[in-house]
Amino acid sequence: MTTNLATVEITRARSALNVLRAYSVLIDGEKVDALDAGATRRYALPAGAHEIGVAMDFYKSLPCALTLREGETVRLECGEKAPLLGQGRLSLRGLGDALGSMLSPSDYFYLRVVGGETNAAPSDDATPIQPPRAHGRAVAEPMIFLSYRREDSEHITGRIRDRLGTHFGDHAIFRDVDSIPAGMDFVRKVEETIRAARILVAIIGPHWADASDRQGRRRLEQAEDPVRFELETALGVGLPLIPVLVNNARMPEREALPDSLAALPTINAVIIPPEPYFTEGVKRLASSIEALITPQQAAAALASPRRQFCIACGNRLAPDQAFCTRCGQRV
Repeated sequence: MTTNLATVEITRARSALNVLRAYSVLIDGEKVDALDAGATRRYALPAGAHEIGVAMDFYKSLPCALTLREGETVRLECGEKAPLLGQGRLSLRGLGDALGSMLSPSDYFYLRVVGGETNAAPSDDATPIQPPRAHGRAVAEPMIFLSYRREDSEHITGRIRDRLGTHFGDHAIFRDVDSIPAGMDFVRKVEETIRAARILVAIIGPHWADASDRQGRRRLEQAEDPVRFELETALGVGLPLIPVLVNNARMPEREALPDSLAALPTINAVIIPPEPYFTEGVKRLASSIEALITPQQAAAALASPRRQFCIACGNRLAPDQAFCTRCGQRV
């Protein structure tokens, strides 16, 4: 068997719906297999970037982007957003999630990384899969920096981060609470990440501009304000920037911003409305991000040094990180 292979293992959870129907397994945009309820399939793939998905009828999951290393095994779990069998009850929340996912074909399935291991030989029962010569979407994964104020939009930022992680891959998203290890210099890490990023997404809530510290001083007026520093750095290096207005916020007036952020109100923003239109707003954001990731940037991302990720949960790792800050696994 070829030595530069990795293994992707996909398990389909057994749910209350469509138990007798098979999913189609999609690898790099091509249908390669069928997956029954409760079944597990293994695929031997060349090391490198791949996109994994599942589909049924006109429902198709958002692709899960993986960058596989030789000898690595990545385990995925997929299923429908519906109550699982064997839990003893069908909750109202579960039924509500199932109904909502049926109304949005791209949200019908979930597909997530649940584990993995390195230096493991490809399984004997793994089906060898060769990637197609052409693919509809670039396999280079954009590095998306999320800028936000915790007291202003922490909850909705988490939801946006999860949706973008599903669309682009969890390891393509940088958010401070996930991506900065304890003990690391915050300013240095943020500056290095922004300079290496492909785009910055500035999430602006209703109190983004007038947020104040414990002394009552407006944060944006302070040079050491982390959000101000993030945006100043992005604008200073010419990084594409998308303002995102959430929770019925409006774009701050020019007079409310420091001179270094004077260009912010002139940048066209994406509005993410509250439910039931939240999903559509995030889809518009994902499309806007893809439109700003040019082919030249994608080629540069492919040529850049390989990034390191946690094999257990896919979280991006810093070069000197000993433990994953998300799942706690030792690197």
